[in-house]
Amino acid sequence: MKLLFENWQRFINEGITITTSSPQTINTRQEIVDYITNNPDQEIYLDNPKGSAKAFGANEKTRLPVDYGEWPHLINPADNMGWDLIIVPSATKDDAHLIPVGHLAYSNVRPEKLGNDKIIIAPEGNYSQNDREIIEDFFSQLGSFEAVEWY
Repeated sequence: MKLLFENWQRFINEGITITTSSPQTINTRQEIVDYITNNPDQEIYLDNPKGSAKAFGANEKTRLPVDYGEWPHLINPADNMGWDLIIVPSATKDDAHLIPVGHLAYSNVRPEKLGNDKIIIAPEGNYSQNDREIIEDFFSQLGSFEAVEWY
């Protein structure tokens, strides 16, 4: 029912085409990395495009230097929602073959968020040093995350 409501809300607000594919639970970060590496052109929903504000579970919202969203049909059991993704700043969700190039994991400062990792993706796995610096600088200031792990 929740997925139906979310799809309807997206359709009303943004005119997004509703898909009928069933949600698939993917249990671990490594499994989602492998799945997306082998099946890169999955539906992406951006709930926080570059320039929008997001709180990451805190009270204070921060403007994002990246597109932030999820694969709505690939469910992370840590929050029972789509696996979270971050698109490198030089790319967009419309680029082909967005594959994992790194991830962010919550630190022990936020034990209730452990497992709710963010997968960083880039077209064909290509990203610049500038992309890397922007992501590392932004997330290091939030205090809730471990250092970015690049693949």
